[in-house]
Amino acid sequence: MKRGTYLYSGTVECDVRIVRSPVRFGSGDHADPIAIRDDREVDTFYVEYGSTTQRGVFNAGGRGYPSVAEATAAAEVALGVGAVKWSHEA
Repeated sequence: MKRGTYLYSGTVECDVRIVRSPVRFGSGDHADPIAIRDDREVDTFYVEYGSTTQRGVFNAGGRGYPSVAEATAAAEVALGVGAVKWSHEA
């Protein structure tokens, strides 16, 4: 959906991307409320962070967001506002 790059530790160029999934993945933790625990079929946008040692490998991510705009905002907060150079939107 959307791709960009950022500098890890100010020197290592890394990738970041936002991907759409038809499923919002639940926690799977039986102690959580059902709305959090169970998977739901709903468009969800995930931020995936690229490896600091191998370009093209996305080995970190986090929770899902209901829109590309919210996922973009979360990535920019996590990496620093202005740190991401977005290059592509599909």
